[in-house]
Amino acid sequence: LKRPSGRKPRRATLAWWRSAWRRWAAPAMLSQVGGGAPRTSENEAMIESEFRRLLASIEGEREKIRQLWQSIDGDTKSTSAEMERLRQDTEEWCHAERHKVISEWNRLDKLKDKMCVRYPNERGVILDINCSGRLFAVPKSALCSVEESHLNHMFSDAFVHSVPKDSKGRYFLDFNPTCFGIIVEYLQNAQHVTDTPPPIVPPEEQQNMDILAEALNLKIFLKPNGIQKNHSTSLRVNGSQIESTMQGWQIIAAKDPLPMSSASYFEIRIANNPDASRGGLALGLCGHQPSDKEIFKLAMPDAVWYVSHNGLVAGEIGDKDVIAMENMQKKVQFKTGSVVGIKHDIANRSIQFYLNRISIGTCTLNTHLLESFRVLYPVFGLYIAGQTIQVDFAAISPSASKGVAVSGERTAAE
Repeated sequence: LKRPSGRKPRRATLAWWRSAWRRWAAPAMLSQVGGGAPRTSENEAMIESEFRRLLASIEGEREKIRQLWQSIDGDTKSTSAEMERLRQDTEEWCHAERHKVISEWNRLDKLKDKMCVRYPNERGVILDINCSGRLFAVPKSALCSVEESHLNHMFSDAFVHSVPKDSKGRYFLDFNPTCFGIIVEYLQNAQHVTDTPPPIVPPEEQQNMDILAEALNLKIFLKPNGIQKNHSTSLRVNGSQIESTMQGWQIIAAKDPLPMSSASYFEIRIANNPDASRGGLALGLCGHQPSDKEIFKLAMPDAVWYVSHNGLVAGEIGDKDVIAMENMQKKVQFKTGSVVGIKHDIANRSIQFYLNRISIGTCTLNTHLLESFRVLYPVFGLYIAGQTIQVDFAAISPSASKGVAVSGERTAAE
Protein backbone atom coordinates (compact mmCIF):
# COMPACT_ATOMS: atom_id res chain seq x y z
CA LEU A 1 0.00 0.00 0.00
CA LYS A 2 1.39 3.33 -0.92
CA ARG A 3 1.60 6.09 1.62
CA PRO A 4 -0.64 9.04 0.65
CA SER A 5 1.54 11.79 -0.72
CA GLY A 6 1.45 15.48 0.23
CA ARG A 7 0.77 14.90 3.96
CA LYS A 8 2.82 14.67 7.03
CA PRO A 9 4.09 11.11 7.55
CA ARG A 10 2.44 10.35 10.92
CA ARG A 11 -1.03 11.80 10.19
CA ALA A 12 -1.05 10.34 6.61
CA THR A 13 -0.25 6.88 7.91
CA LEU A 14 -3.05 6.86 10.48
CA ALA A 15 -5.62 8.06 8.01
CA TRP A 16 -4.53 5.48 5.44
CA TRP A 17 -4.83 2.60 7.94
CA ARG A 18 -8.32 3.75 9.03
CA SER A 19 -9.43 3.68 5.39
CA ALA A 20 -7.86 0.24 4.83
CA TRP A 21 -9.61 -1.12 7.91
CA ARG A 22 -13.00 0.01 6.71
CA ARG A 23 -12.41 -1.47 3.21
CA TRP A 24 -10.82 -4.90 3.95
CA ALA A 25 -10.56 -5.90 7.58
CA ALA A 26 -14.16 -5.29 8.55
CA PRO A 27 -15.68 -7.41 5.78
CA ALA A 28 -13.28 -10.20 6.69
CA MET A 29 -14.41 -10.19 10.33
CA LEU A 30 -18.01 -10.21 9.26
CA SER A 31 -17.36 -13.25 7.08
CA GLN A 32 -16.01 -15.10 10.14
CA VAL A 33 -19.19 -14.63 12.08
CA GLY A 34 -21.36 -15.75 9.23
CA GLY A 35 -21.59 -12.90 6.81
CA GLY A 36 -19.34 -14.59 4.11
CA ALA A 37 -20.12 -18.27 4.71
CA PRO A 38 -21.99 -19.07 1.45
CA ARG A 39 -19.19 -17.76 -0.75
CA THR A 40 -16.55 -19.70 1.22
CA SER A 41 -18.46 -22.98 0.79
CA GLU A 42 -18.64 -22.52 -2.96
CA ASN A 43 -14.88 -22.01 -3.17
CA GLU A 44 -14.16 -25.09 -1.07
CA ALA A 45 -16.44 -27.18 -3.27
CA MET A 46 -14.63 -26.03 -6.40
CA ILE A 47 -11.24 -26.73 -4.84
CA GLU A 48 -12.38 -30.20 -3.75
CA SER A 49 -13.67 -30.98 -7.23
CA GLU A 50 -10.45 -29.88 -8.92
CA PHE A 51 -8.36 -31.80 -6.39
CA ARG A 52 -10.27 -35.02 -7.00
CA ARG A 53 -9.96 -34.54 -10.75
CA LEU A 54 -6.17 -34.06 -10.37
CA LEU A 55 -5.88 -37.22 -8.27
CA ALA A 56 -7.80 -39.20 -10.88
CA SER A 57 -5.53 -37.89 -13.66
CA ILE A 58 -2.40 -38.76 -11.68
CA GLU A 59 -3.69 -42.26 -11.02
CA GLY A 60 -4.48 -42.70 -14.72
CA GLU A 61 -0.96 -41.67 -15.73
CA ARG A 62 0.48 -43.96 -13.08
CA GLU A 63 -1.50 -46.86 -14.50
CA LYS A 64 -0.26 -46.10 -18.00
CA ILE A 65 3.34 -46.05 -16.73
CA ARG A 66 2.76 -49.35 -14.91
CA GLN A 67 1.40 -50.98 -18.07
CA LEU A 68 4.28 -49.62 -20.18
CA TRP A 69 6.82 -50.94 -17.70
CA GLN A 70 5.17 -54.36 -17.74
CA SER A 71 5.26 -54.34 -21.55
CA ILE A 72 8.96 -53.38 -21.57
CA ASP A 73 9.74 -56.06 -19.03
CA GLY A 74 7.94 -58.66 -21.13
CA ASP A 75 9.76 -57.58 -24.29
CA THR A 76 13.09 -57.70 -22.44
CA LYS A 77 12.45 -61.26 -21.28
CA SER A 78 11.39 -62.42 -24.76
CA THR A 79 14.39 -60.65 -26.38
CA SER A 80 16.77 -62.24 -23.89
CA ALA A 81 15.29 -65.65 -24.63
CA GLU A 82 15.64 -65.06 -28.39
CA MET A 83 19.24 -63.89 -27.98
CA GLU A 84 20.10 -66.95 -25.96
CA ARG A 85 18.55 -69.18 -28.60
CA LEU A 86 20.50 -67.41 -31.36
CA ARG A 87 23.71 -67.67 -29.34
CA GLN A 88 23.27 -71.40 -28.92
CA ASP A 89 22.44 -71.83 -32.62
CA THR A 90 25.53 -69.78 -33.58
CA GLU A 91 27.79 -71.81 -31.32
CA GLU A 92 26.45 -75.04 -32.77
CA TRP A 93 26.93 -73.72 -36.33
CA CYS A 94 30.47 -72.52 -35.58
CA HIS A 95 31.34 -75.85 -34.04
CA ALA A 96 30.02 -77.71 -37.08
CA GLU A 97 31.81 -75.37 -39.51
CA ARG A 98 35.05 -75.58 -37.52
CA HIS A 99 34.87 -79.33 -37.79
CA LYS A 100 34.34 -79.05 -41.56
CA VAL A 101 37.32 -76.68 -41.90
CA ILE A 102 39.59 -78.95 -39.85
CA SER A 103 38.50 -81.94 -41.91
CA GLU A 104 39.18 -80.03 -45.14
CA TRP A 105 42.61 -78.89 -43.93
CA ASN A 106 43.47 -82.48 -43.06
CA ARG A 107 42.36 -83.57 -46.52
CA LEU A 108 44.45 -80.85 -48.15
CA ASP A 109 47.48 -81.75 -46.04
CA LYS A 110 47.18 -85.36 -47.15
CA LEU A 111 46.79 -84.24 -50.75
CA LYS A 112 49.83 -81.96 -50.44
CA ASP A 113 51.84 -84.81 -48.92
CA LYS A 114 50.93 -86.84 -51.93
CA MET A 115 51.69 -84.10 -54.44
CA CYS A 116 55.07 -83.06 -53.06
CA VAL A 117 57.97 -84.43 -51.07
CA ARG A 118 57.52 -82.62 -47.76
CA TYR A 119 60.27 -84.39 -45.83
CA PRO A 120 62.93 -85.29 -48.41
CA ASN A 121 65.67 -85.77 -45.80
CA GLU A 122 63.88 -88.86 -44.53
CA ARG A 123 63.83 -90.53 -47.93
CA GLY A 124 67.26 -91.86 -48.86
CA VAL A 125 66.41 -92.59 -52.47
CA ILE A 126 68.74 -92.10 -55.43
CA LEU A 127 67.07 -91.01 -58.64
CA ASP A 128 68.67 -92.15 -61.90
CA ILE A 129 67.95 -89.45 -64.46
CA ASN A 130 68.66 -89.23 -68.17
CA CYS A 131 68.60 -85.51 -68.99
CA SER A 132 68.75 -85.21 -72.77
CA GLY A 133 71.43 -87.90 -72.97
CA ARG A 134 73.45 -86.83 -69.93
CA LEU A 135 73.15 -89.19 -66.97
CA PHE A 136 72.71 -88.07 -63.36
CA ALA A 137 72.41 -90.03 -60.09
CA VAL A 138 70.78 -87.51 -57.76
CA PRO A 139 69.61 -88.01 -54.17
CA LYS A 140 65.90 -87.40 -54.01
CA SER A 141 66.47 -85.38 -50.86
CA ALA A 142 68.53 -82.88 -52.90
CA LEU A 143 66.36 -82.74 -56.00
CA CYS A 144 63.19 -82.20 -53.97
CA SER A 145 64.64 -79.91 -51.31
CA VAL A 146 62.94 -76.80 -52.72
CA GLU A 147 59.36 -77.40 -51.61
CA GLU A 148 57.60 -75.02 -53.99
CA SER A 149 59.60 -76.03 -57.05
CA HIS A 150 58.14 -78.15 -59.84
CA LEU A 151 60.96 -80.65 -59.35
CA ASN A 152 59.48 -81.37 -55.94
CA HIS A 153 56.01 -81.91 -57.41
CA MET A 154 57.36 -83.89 -60.34
CA PHE A 155 58.88 -86.60 -58.12
CA SER A 156 56.06 -86.67 -55.55
CA ASP A 157 53.87 -89.75 -55.10
CA ALA A 158 51.06 -88.11 -57.10
CA PHE A 159 53.10 -87.39 -60.26
CA VAL A 160 56.25 -89.53 -60.25
CA HIS A 161 54.47 -92.23 -62.28
CA SER A 162 53.84 -89.66 -65.02
CA VAL A 163 57.54 -88.92 -65.54
CA PRO A 164 58.68 -90.75 -68.70
CA LYS A 165 61.51 -93.31 -68.55
CA ASP A 166 64.11 -94.43 -71.05
CA SER A 167 64.73 -97.99 -72.18
CA LYS A 168 66.79 -98.71 -69.03
CA GLY A 169 64.21 -97.44 -66.59
CA ARG A 170 65.86 -94.09 -65.88
CA TYR A 171 63.71 -90.99 -65.58
CA PHE A 172 63.95 -89.01 -68.80
CA LEU A 173 63.92 -85.20 -68.66
CA ASP A 174 63.98 -83.10 -71.82
CA PHE A 175 65.91 -80.21 -70.27
CA ASN A 176 69.08 -78.41 -71.20
CA PRO A 177 71.65 -80.79 -69.66
CA THR A 178 74.21 -78.10 -68.86
CA CYS A 179 71.69 -75.95 -67.01
CA PHE A 180 70.19 -78.97 -65.25
CA GLY A 181 73.68 -79.97 -64.13
CA ILE A 182 74.21 -76.49 -62.64
CA ILE A 183 70.91 -76.81 -60.77
CA VAL A 184 71.73 -80.28 -59.45
CA GLU A 185 75.17 -79.16 -58.27
CA TYR A 186 73.69 -76.19 -56.45
CA LEU A 187 70.95 -78.27 -54.76
CA GLN A 188 73.49 -80.85 -53.56
CA ASN A 189 75.80 -78.16 -52.17
CA ALA A 190 72.91 -76.39 -50.48
CA GLN A 191 72.18 -79.53 -48.46
CA HIS A 192 75.59 -79.38 -46.83
CA VAL A 193 76.30 -75.63 -46.70
CA THR A 194 73.60 -73.24 -45.58
CA ASP A 195 73.20 -69.98 -47.49
CA THR A 196 74.97 -71.38 -50.52
CA PRO A 197 75.10 -68.58 -53.11
CA PRO A 198 73.59 -69.35 -56.50
CA PRO A 199 76.19 -70.47 -59.05
CA ILE A 200 77.57 -68.29 -61.80
CA VAL A 201 75.89 -69.13 -65.08
CA PRO A 202 78.02 -68.91 -68.24
CA PRO A 203 76.79 -66.08 -70.48
CA GLU A 204 76.12 -68.47 -73.34
CA GLU A 205 73.73 -70.44 -71.11
CA GLN A 206 72.02 -67.51 -69.41
CA GLN A 207 68.94 -67.55 -71.62
CA ASN A 208 68.55 -71.32 -71.29
CA MET A 209 68.96 -71.08 -67.52
CA ASP A 210 66.38 -68.32 -67.23
CA ILE A 211 63.88 -70.38 -69.19
CA LEU A 212 64.53 -73.56 -67.19
CA ALA A 213 64.53 -71.83 -63.79
CA GLU A 214 61.25 -70.11 -64.60
CA ALA A 215 59.70 -73.37 -65.84
CA LEU A 216 60.76 -75.21 -62.67
CA ASN A 217 59.89 -72.28 -60.36
CA LEU A 218 63.38 -72.23 -58.87
CA LYS A 219 63.26 -68.75 -57.36
CA ILE A 220 66.87 -68.88 -56.19
CA PHE A 221 67.86 -68.57 -59.88
CA LEU A 222 65.31 -65.80 -60.40
CA LYS A 223 66.80 -63.44 -57.84
CA PRO A 224 66.14 -59.69 -57.97
CA ASN A 225 68.75 -57.57 -59.68
CA GLY A 226 70.85 -54.80 -58.16
CA ILE A 227 73.80 -52.49 -58.78
CA GLN A 228 77.32 -53.86 -59.04
CA LYS A 229 78.94 -53.71 -55.59
CA ASN A 230 82.54 -54.40 -56.61
CA HIS A 231 83.56 -51.74 -59.10
CA SER A 232 86.58 -49.52 -59.82
CA THR A 233 84.76 -46.25 -60.39
CA SER A 234 84.49 -43.19 -58.16
CA LEU A 235 80.72 -43.51 -58.15
CA ARG A 236 79.04 -43.69 -54.74
CA VAL A 237 76.59 -46.63 -54.65
CA ASN A 238 74.03 -46.90 -51.86
CA GLY A 239 71.65 -49.76 -52.51
CA SER A 240 69.99 -48.91 -55.82
CA GLN A 241 71.17 -45.27 -55.78
CA ILE A 242 74.19 -44.10 -57.80
CA GLU A 243 75.85 -40.72 -57.27
CA SER A 244 78.65 -39.12 -59.28
CA THR A 245 81.43 -37.60 -57.18
CA MET A 246 83.68 -36.13 -59.89
CA GLN A 247 83.74 -34.82 -63.45
CA GLY A 248 84.25 -37.34 -66.23
CA TRP A 249 82.53 -40.45 -67.52
CA GLN A 250 82.06 -43.20 -64.93
CA ILE A 251 80.31 -46.38 -66.10
CA ILE A 252 78.73 -48.98 -63.83
CA ALA A 253 76.55 -52.01 -64.59
CA ALA A 254 73.96 -54.11 -62.82
CA LYS A 255 75.27 -57.14 -60.97
CA ASP A 256 73.14 -59.53 -63.05
CA PRO A 257 71.96 -59.49 -66.66
CA LEU A 258 68.33 -59.06 -67.63
CA PRO A 259 66.19 -62.22 -67.67
CA MET A 260 66.39 -63.70 -71.14
CA SER A 261 63.33 -65.94 -70.81
CA SER A 262 60.82 -63.16 -71.40
CA ALA A 263 60.46 -59.41 -71.79
CA SER A 264 61.99 -57.27 -69.03
CA TYR A 265 61.72 -53.65 -67.91
CA PHE A 266 63.41 -51.36 -65.41
CA GLU A 267 63.26 -47.66 -64.55
CA ILE A 268 65.74 -44.98 -63.56
CA ARG A 269 64.55 -41.95 -61.59
CA ILE A 270 66.73 -38.88 -62.08
CA ALA A 271 67.15 -37.67 -58.49
CA ASN A 272 69.56 -34.87 -59.46
CA ASN A 273 70.98 -33.65 -62.75
CA PRO A 274 72.64 -30.23 -62.21
CA ASP A 275 72.87 -29.36 -65.90
CA ALA A 276 70.59 -31.44 -68.12
CA SER A 277 71.30 -29.25 -71.15
CA ARG A 278 74.93 -30.42 -71.18
CA GLY A 279 74.01 -34.07 -71.56
CA GLY A 280 76.45 -36.10 -69.55
CA LEU A 281 73.95 -38.80 -68.47
CA ALA A 282 73.75 -42.08 -70.42
CA LEU A 283 71.46 -45.06 -69.77
CA GLY A 284 71.27 -48.30 -71.71
CA LEU A 285 72.22 -51.96 -72.12
CA CYS A 286 75.49 -53.75 -72.77
CA GLY A 287 76.45 -57.30 -73.74
CA HIS A 288 78.96 -57.51 -70.88
CA GLN A 289 79.91 -55.80 -67.62
CA PRO A 290 82.36 -52.97 -68.44
CA SER A 291 85.73 -53.28 -66.75
CA ASP A 292 89.24 -51.80 -66.78
CA LYS A 293 89.40 -48.74 -69.08
CA GLU A 294 85.87 -49.34 -70.35
CA ILE A 295 84.43 -47.80 -67.17
CA PHE A 296 85.65 -44.36 -68.35
CA LYS A 297 84.05 -44.23 -71.81
CA LEU A 298 80.76 -44.84 -73.61
CA ALA A 299 82.33 -46.29 -76.74
CA MET A 300 81.86 -50.05 -76.45
CA PRO A 301 81.05 -52.32 -79.41
CA ASP A 302 78.15 -54.18 -77.75
CA ALA A 303 76.54 -51.25 -75.92
CA VAL A 304 73.35 -49.33 -76.72
CA TRP A 305 72.92 -45.98 -74.94
CA TYR A 306 70.52 -43.11 -74.89
CA VAL A 307 72.49 -40.00 -73.91
CA SER A 308 70.60 -37.08 -72.39
CA HIS A 309 70.28 -34.08 -74.75
CA ASN A 310 71.89 -36.10 -77.54
CA GLY A 311 70.13 -39.28 -78.58
CA LEU A 312 70.80 -42.93 -79.35
CA VAL A 313 74.46 -44.03 -79.30
CA ALA A 314 75.35 -47.59 -80.34
CA GLY A 315 78.54 -49.38 -81.24
CA GLU A 316 79.77 -51.51 -84.12
CA ILE A 317 80.94 -55.09 -84.10
CA GLY A 318 83.25 -55.71 -87.00
CA ASP A 319 81.75 -53.93 -89.97
CA LYS A 320 78.16 -54.32 -88.77
CA ASP A 321 76.12 -51.82 -86.81
CA VAL A 322 74.67 -53.10 -83.58
CA ILE A 323 71.33 -51.43 -84.34
CA ALA A 324 69.41 -52.66 -87.37
CA MET A 325 66.82 -49.88 -87.28
CA GLU A 326 65.53 -47.23 -84.91
CA ASN A 327 62.97 -44.43 -84.61
CA MET A 328 64.28 -42.63 -81.54
CA GLN A 329 63.52 -39.01 -80.71
CA LYS A 330 66.57 -36.74 -80.62
CA LYS A 331 67.87 -34.44 -77.87
CA VAL A 332 65.52 -35.62 -75.12
CA GLN A 333 66.75 -34.24 -71.78
CA PHE A 334 66.80 -36.29 -68.58
CA LYS A 335 65.94 -33.54 -66.13
CA THR A 336 65.81 -33.77 -62.35
CA GLY A 337 62.64 -35.57 -61.29
CA SER A 338 62.06 -37.34 -64.60
CA VAL A 339 61.84 -41.12 -64.93
CA VAL A 340 63.51 -43.07 -67.74
CA GLY A 341 62.31 -46.59 -68.57
CA ILE A 342 64.09 -49.25 -70.65
CA LYS A 343 62.31 -52.33 -71.97
CA HIS A 344 63.89 -55.30 -73.69
CA ASP A 345 61.60 -57.61 -75.68
CA ILE A 346 63.33 -60.94 -76.18
CA ALA A 347 60.82 -62.01 -78.85
CA ASN A 348 61.88 -59.40 -81.42
CA ARG A 349 65.16 -58.32 -79.75
CA SER A 350 64.01 -54.72 -79.52
CA ILE A 351 64.94 -52.06 -76.95
CA GLN A 352 62.36 -49.40 -76.15
CA PHE A 353 63.08 -46.21 -74.21
CA TYR A 354 60.51 -44.25 -72.17
CA LEU A 355 60.52 -40.82 -70.55
CA ASN A 356 57.99 -40.39 -67.76
CA ARG A 357 56.35 -43.64 -68.99
CA ILE A 358 55.81 -42.28 -72.51
CA SER A 359 57.74 -43.97 -75.31
CA ILE A 360 60.45 -41.91 -77.00
CA GLY A 361 61.34 -44.61 -79.52
CA THR A 362 62.45 -48.18 -80.24
CA CYS A 363 65.56 -49.73 -81.72
CA THR A 364 66.11 -53.30 -82.92
CA LEU A 365 69.32 -55.28 -82.51
CA ASN A 366 71.01 -56.60 -85.62
CA THR A 367 70.03 -60.26 -85.97
CA HIS A 368 73.48 -61.06 -87.40
CA LEU A 369 75.05 -60.04 -84.08
CA LEU A 370 72.78 -61.87 -81.63
CA GLU A 371 75.68 -64.10 -80.56
CA SER A 372 77.22 -60.99 -79.02
CA PHE A 373 74.07 -60.34 -77.02
CA ARG A 374 73.50 -63.64 -75.24
CA VAL A 375 73.21 -61.51 -72.11
CA LEU A 376 72.30 -57.85 -71.64
CA TYR A 377 73.40 -55.91 -68.56
CA PRO A 378 71.75 -52.61 -67.60
CA VAL A 379 74.49 -49.94 -67.67
CA PHE A 380 74.60 -46.39 -66.33
CA GLY A 381 77.00 -43.62 -67.29
CA LEU A 382 77.36 -40.41 -65.23
CA TYR A 383 79.57 -37.49 -66.29
CA ILE A 384 78.75 -34.42 -64.13
CA ALA A 385 79.62 -34.32 -60.43
CA GLY A 386 76.50 -34.39 -58.29
CA GLN A 387 74.37 -36.39 -60.69
CA THR A 388 72.25 -38.93 -58.80
CA ILE A 389 69.97 -41.66 -60.11
CA GLN A 390 67.75 -44.29 -58.45
CA VAL A 391 67.25 -47.62 -60.25
CA ASP A 392 64.11 -49.76 -59.87
CA PHE A 393 64.50 -53.25 -61.35
CA ALA A 394 61.04 -54.30 -60.15
CA ALA A 395 59.13 -51.60 -62.04
CA ILE A 396 56.14 -52.52 -64.18
CA SER A 397 56.25 -51.40 -67.79
CA PRO A 398 53.62 -48.92 -69.03
CA SER A 399 52.11 -51.51 -71.37
CA ALA A 400 51.92 -54.18 -68.65
CA SER A 401 50.27 -51.76 -66.21
CA LYS A 402 47.53 -51.23 -68.83
CA GLY A 403 46.98 -54.97 -69.27
CA VAL A 404 48.73 -55.34 -72.63
CA ALA A 405 51.97 -56.99 -71.49
CA VAL A 406 53.84 -59.19 -73.94
CA SER A 407 54.22 -62.89 -73.19
CA GLY A 408 56.11 -63.55 -69.97
CA GLU A 409 56.36 -59.89 -68.96
CA ARG A 410 56.01 -59.03 -65.27
CA THR A 411 52.64 -57.52 -64.40
CA ALA A 412 51.36 -55.53 -61.43
CA ALA A 413 49.46 -58.59 -60.13
CA GLU A 414 52.75 -60.40 -59.61
